[in-house]
Amino acid sequence: MRLFLLMLLLSVTAATAWAGPYDGRYRPDHSSGDSWDCKRVGKDGGAILLTSNIFFAVGSRCNLRDPVRVSGMDATLYSAICRADGTPWERRIMIMKTENGIAVIQSGARVSMLRKCE
Repeated sequence: MRLFLLMLLLSVTAATAWAGPYDGRYRPDHSSGDSWDCKRVGKDGGAILLTSNIFFAVGSRCNLRDPVRVSGMDATLYSAICRADGTPWERRIMIMKTENGIAVIQSGARVSMLRKCE
């Protein structure tokens, strides 16, 4: 029994230690996002999930590596290796906290405003 409790405590502590600053489920921060289902992840109309160093979006998954804090901002720049339907690609992604959630800025100046699911 003691071993079980120790293992349980270690797993909870490890999960907390590896939690990222942006972890959570998100949906678009505009009126069309109101109809998104925050329980389903990675499906059309489902939530976008950020957990530790993995970003799950509709039909894709990115591993976030080499985090660099952006000076003077509540933001982090990552090297991302993404995969969707086959061949992986690499890009730079910056994630920044906003009043309602996060902004995801990708190379090519594409900005996605995401609201945290309640």
